[in-house]
Amino acid sequence: MGFNDEMPTIISTNESHMACLFLLDTSGSMINGDAITSLNASINRFKEEVCKDERTKKILDVAIVEFNNSARLVQNWQPVANMEPVNLIANGGTDMEGGLKMAIDMVRERSHFYYAVAGTVPYKPWIVMITDGYPNTSIDEIAAKVADLEKRECLYLWSLAMEDADISILDKLCDGRRVLKLKGRNFDDFF
Repeated sequence: MGFNDEMPTIISTNESHMACLFLLDTSGSMINGDAITSLNASINRFKEEVCKDERTKKILDVAIVEFNNSARLVQNWQPVANMEPVNLIANGGTDMEGGLKMAIDMVRERSHFYYAVAGTVPYKPWIVMITDGYPNTSIDEIAAKVADLEKRECLYLWSLAMEDADISILDKLCDGRRVLKLKGRNFDDFF
């Protein structure tokens, strides 16, 4: 099963579900200002805000991946109500491409799970990347892959930009769409 070594939990098996993967930049540049503190607080607040809506609580599944020197799974797929609090630490480089590759593989696998195992047609999965937008390497290849997957209706990539983010990089990944400033963002309105 790849990223899902055990049978994943799913609530309301007779309803369409949505996979939302948080791709979080925990590189050394996130130490500047209160970026990493704001990131942790926002992700931890997300569960509380989203779980206010009973329907969303039943159909939204969440996973968390971080990227710094490399990409790393923080929390595997689970219903949003089961999310654990995060306390991520900023250090290292910015392997944004590696993080995006892992995120894409995971949302594609989760969509397959919904079709094949749960027997439901899922909503289009989201990858929500929170970053200051300063990758170590070129993102041209991964930007083309994201554009292709979005064109084929396989996923949405949202970029939530920390203050002082390099918006031009994020615009390239999201084709100039779905780039939002994080500070003050109410996640309840985001979904």
